[in-house]
Amino acid sequence: MIIRVLTEGQYRVEGEALNELDRLDNHLLDAISNNDEEGFNRYFREVLALIRGHGKKVPDTELIESDLILPAPDTTLAEARELFASYPRDLLQD
Repeated sequence: MIIRVLTEGQYRVEGEALNELDRLDNHLLDAISNNDEEGFNRYFREVLALIRGHGKKVPDTELIESDLILPAPDTTLAEARELFASYPRDLLQD
């Protein structure tokens, strides 16, 4: 899966990291739905850390369509509520 983090670029995330990403992402969406700022900050940091730590950076010279686009790391909960309004609950499709 190709994931773009705005202001950072694209990462290729594969394997078990995708399952962990899906799990963290569900917690992130719950925090956003519940207007839980502490939970949002925690899970958004964890999602970004997983992508950076387990993803392989795609060179800026490669043009690849992103499967998922995440907002910039400094996104607030208020901004996230708007940005994630139509975000898919399940990242992994059977």
